[in-house]
Amino acid sequence: MHSIEEIKENYKGFSDSKIENIARNESKGLRKEVLGILKEEIEKRNLDERLITWVDAETNTLTDFEKQTLIRKIENLKCPNCGLKESKLIGQEFNTIVSVILFCNDTTENRILCSNCGRNKKIKSFLINVSAGWWSRRGILLTPYTLIKDTINFFYKKKINDRIIAEFIEHNNGMFRLHGTDDETLFGLISWHNNDYEIPETDEENNNE
Repeated sequence: MHSIEEIKENYKGFSDSKIENIARNESKGLRKEVLGILKEEIEKRNLDERLITWVDAETNTLTDFEKQTLIRKIENLKCPNCGLKESKLIGQEFNTIVSVILFCNDTTENRILCSNCGRNKKIKSFLINVSAGWWSRRGILLTPYTLIKDTINFFYKKKINDRIIAEFIEHNNGMFRLHGTDDETLFGLISWHNNDYEIPETDEENNNE
């Protein structure tokens, strides 16, 4: 582990853009003394003062009570997909494979939806997998694995829900501290999460030969 003096010297040598990137994206994982060095560099360089506000918000972690209250609020929001409030929102995982000869695209999407929208999306993913997942060497192996995984996941819905909701709360800690946790803010963040949060794995098989 580097000493504080070594870290100070390192930060002095960082570019403005690197300091800004650390403040925006990495401050949550920094030790308290390193946060002080980061904020000092922001002030010295006359960078945007809102960076310090963001660092303070990101590192002011929600308490367990706040997290539990937030989970209940999330569950009782209207669905960001259909706009209805007929059932509790659930964190759900969707795996989709599309492959053609030398190309295989394997995507995992984590979404927070009502049970009806989740069921419809599961059916859509299943139909895509059984019709378009087999048409490459990697797809032949990956498609049955994914179909089995989705079947097993059916028995671990609560565990998957807890993980996805926890990741959503952790990822948006700073936003909650800055903007609160009213229904409108939560709905907007979940809508953004559902549109942008996916983990694609693209493989062009000819690159592996």
